[in-house]
Order: sequence, then structure tokens, then C-alpha cells
Amino acid sequence: MEKKKCVIITGGDLSSDESITDRVKNADFIIAVDGGARYAAKLGTVPHLAIGDFDTLTPQEVEELERKGVAIERHPPNKDYTDTHLAVLKALEMGYRDIILVAALGNRFDHTLANVMLLLLPEAKGARIRIIDSIQEISLIRGKEKLNGKKGDIISLLPLSEKVRGISTSGLNYQVPKGQFIMGISNGVSNVFCEDEAEIVVEEGLLLAIRVKKP
Repeated sequence: MEKKKCVIITGGDLSSDESITDRVKNADFIIAVDGGARYAAKLGTVPHLAIGDFDTLTPQEVEELERKGVAIERHPPNKDYTDTHLAVLKALEMGYRDIILVAALGNRFDHTLANVMLLLLPEAKGARIRIIDSIQEISLIRGKEKLNGKKGDIISLLPLSEKVRGISTSGLNYQVPKGQFIMGISNGVSNVFCEDEAEIVVEEGLLLAIRVKKP
């Protein structure tokens, strides 16, 4: 049985195309993170839940969401977690194990990096969380993962733990040197899909996969 999907629309740069719009509209549940509700409207959808401290939306915009039947979850501005972090925790708490983050990248590198780090949440173990925009998809490899793409797509593999060992791949042009990566050494950048599907196996450590669509 296919896992139900939750899409979280946050407040970074919205880079959308037909594939993004389709994923949002076909989601089982949509969470807008504060100003992400404006992006939801641009994508032609109404979220089921809006979450955050609402320092971006006006009170009138929040009232309009409520009139449309959107559930509102307010948090104080002074809090330990980002609004996007709270949204991911909410999705996991609701039982969603297939989660897509939209508009989670942008020119605020601190927010971009913080959103990527959400893939490492202890609560997310066993879940599939991806950050997507119109040209790239970012995910975490734990154990074994199959990634769909197209021949010629670029994929960069970067260690998110001090060492990542026992790495083997199929469907990619280049094998990982000695089957391992060490934090700080970027020799996993710009591998290439030679098939429409790649399989990546990791015996030890955490590996970040960034797939870039072929132009």
C-alpha cells in the first residue's frame, strides 16, 4: 500500500513547474508554513493546516485562511524551533512518512541549511523526506535507497556524518572511491545517472543525495 503523502510549503524561494504543482495538488495533506500560504495560493491550492508564528502573513490573511476552513496552529515568535521544523514534526506526529518540502531553499543560506538538517531529525528515522524545487531533489540516504531520475541527470553525494562507509551504487557512472566519503572532502560531487534509476547502499553513516535534473 502506497504511503500517504504530506507536502509542506515553506517560505523560501518558490521555484515551480508543472511537476511541483502536480505533487502539491496530489498530496493527501498540505501544510503551509506561515507565508507559505501565499505560495499555496500561487500553486492553486488551499492548505489543510497553516502553522507558525505568523510574522509574515497579515492578520487579515490569517482570517481569510480560517474562512476557507484552514486549521491554524500558532506558535510564539520566541521559540526553540523554526516554523518549518515545527511543520515537519507535526507531519510526522500525524503519521505521514512520505513528506515533501517545497520552497525550502533560497537566498537565506542559514534557513536553507537548517531545512536540509531537518532530514537528520531523530523523529524522521524510517520516514522519507525530500526537499524539491523545479531542478533538484534533496534526500538523505540511510541504508539502501532507490532514486528515480533520467539518464544524464547529475547527482552529488555528500557525507553528513564524519565518515560514510560501505557505499555501493548502481545506475551511476562513477563508483565511490574506496566505497567511502570523509566529511570535508567533496569527491562525491557531480556523479551522473547512466540509467533512469539508481540504487545507493550505505553500510555506515549518513549520506546526502542531491539530484539535479538534466537541462
